[in-house]
Amino acid sequence: MKTAVILLALLVLALFPDDLAAQGLPVETGSHLPVALWFIGAAVLGLVIAYGIMRNRTRTRAEKHITEQATKNTYAEENRDQVSH
Repeated sequence: MKTAVILLALLVLALFPDDLAAQGLPVETGSHLPVALWFIGAAVLGLVIAYGIMRNRTRTRAEKHITEQATKNTYAEENRDQVSH
């Protein structure tokens, strides 16, 4: 419990410097919407990646074999196209 309080106090001291009042009044720099969209986009991307990883872990052996065979077929087609041109 003491450790958590000490860590919290250090965090507060690090985030709020002692010359905070000398920095002046806050300045309106524009809309916060672009920043919000960045955070929302990052969260959505993280969820999609997590979903893909979880879905990929639950594939059966047959599904993995089908994927491997399709990849080999695609590479073979590309090689045939390169040779014919």
